[in-house]
Amino acid sequence: MLEYQKQNCDLTLAQGLQCYYDSFPEGKEVFYDTPGSGTLLRDHDCTHVIFGLDISLDQEAILDTWVLWGSRFKWSYMLGYNRLPQIKELTKFLFKELGISGFLRLYWNVIAIKRKVIYRTFKMKKKWPFKVPEEFLNMKIVDLRNIHGIFLYPIGSFNRLRLCPTHSISRQFRNAYVSIIYPGFFIQLEVFFF
Repeated sequence: MLEYQKQNCDLTLAQGLQCYYDSFPEGKEVFYDTPGSGTLLRDHDCTHVIFGLDISLDQEAILDTWVLWGSRFKWSYMLGYNRLPQIKELTKFLFKELGISGFLRLYWNVIAIKRKVIYRTFKMKKKWPFKVPEEFLNMKIVDLRNIHGIFLYPIGSFNRLRLCPTHSISRQFRNAYVSIIYPGFFIQLEVFFF
């Protein structure tokens, strides 16, 4: 378990973000913000930290539920992902590698957890701002979770899905395929399942 995945984590959000980046296996590509992306990628990564989720594909799918139901965001900002070149490439690769049936299997395997996460979002005091204010980076994660009423889902409850064995993933994307998932597709599936 990573430090930021503990409910009462004493790290600041910036330290938790660094812990998240440090958890990437050696050689795995981390997508950092560019002048064209603003802070969109960092904001996405902050949701991993605040909701206590890692970079696995199943937890990425669960993160979509936290973001959709437990975050405050503007659709235009959120859908800015599809304009980022690295996300376009990643999306094409994932659809080629997994196909629609792979994504549906992924969602089927985590649907019970997603429902429990939705229930937890209704108990939040206020929604998490997807566009993270700079002052939040210097605040402790435990304090941010208390302010927003975020109670993490127990890590041991997650299934490890084996949808993409690493030997079948092309070398170019092997190290980046779970880092960021195009949210528009997952949001559409989210609406479909609920």
